[in-house]
Amino acid sequence: MLKALSYTSLVAGILLSSSSFAANTNTTIAGSTSVSTLLEPFIEQYNQTSSHEIDLQSIGSSAGINMLVNNTVVLAISSRQLSSTEKSTLSSKIIAYDAIAIVVHPDNPITTLSADNIWKIYHGDITNWKELGGEDKKIAVITREIASGSRFSFENHLGLTQEVNSFTVSDISDHVIVVNSTSMVKSIVSRNPHAIGYVSAGSIGDLAQLNIVKIDGVLPTPESIIKNKYPLSRPFLFVYKTNTISKEANDFMEYMQTIGTSQKIQALGYVK
Repeated sequence: MLKALSYTSLVAGILLSSSSFAANTNTTIAGSTSVSTLLEPFIEQYNQTSSHEIDLQSIGSSAGINMLVNNTVVLAISSRQLSSTEKSTLSSKIIAYDAIAIVVHPDNPITTLSADNIWKIYHGDITNWKELGGEDKKIAVITREIASGSRFSFENHLGLTQEVNSFTVSDISDHVIVVNSTSMVKSIVSRNPHAIGYVSAGSIGDLAQLNIVKIDGVLPTPESIIKNKYPLSRPFLFVYKTNTISKEANDFMEYMQTIGTSQKIQALGYVK
């Protein structure tokens, strides 16, 4: 059962074998699908001018961090803060700040929810839109896989966790629909008028297909994130081992910190 398992204990089964990278001399970055969406165009541009190419493995924050810990990659990306245990051996650098946006179908009349409403939806206490002033329809609740940094941040911000045997575990309903990427959340919600999900605010794209729901009357705008008014903001991080970071990986991190790149990141809707 999902909520009896820790965030870090389940990712081993989805890690790629280190041998699959042995023949590749490029630098591989692995981790968050949300951060991957941000990095993809920059990696494409970087690879056109650099003598050393960057490869990207979009597999979830915890999976990428575990690959880093196991020395399969030298650079991971995360859409959640590092745990205290991870901070004891790993370093991080901010790429940008993002927010987790709550999204529904454009035909859904609900435009704002309280943080408590969202907690109750994902906990399984509210199951029908009529309880929130909407149609008499069952809510199709969409969440991410257990290794997702977006899910980790979402549940921790809203208090949808509990302690079991000294592990912090998920406390969401067993009846949610679990998908393994941001694109799948967007696809399901855009096709199902009764669905609700959460995605990176910077990755929403076509607003004709999705409606962003206000949380306690606040939208995830750059201004509300900067002023700490939006409750579901989170960092996008590079994660690495200080003593083993390669020159090539460090060069790419520095590229992502340049003024021109920072301006482009802000233009995409992220906070830098």
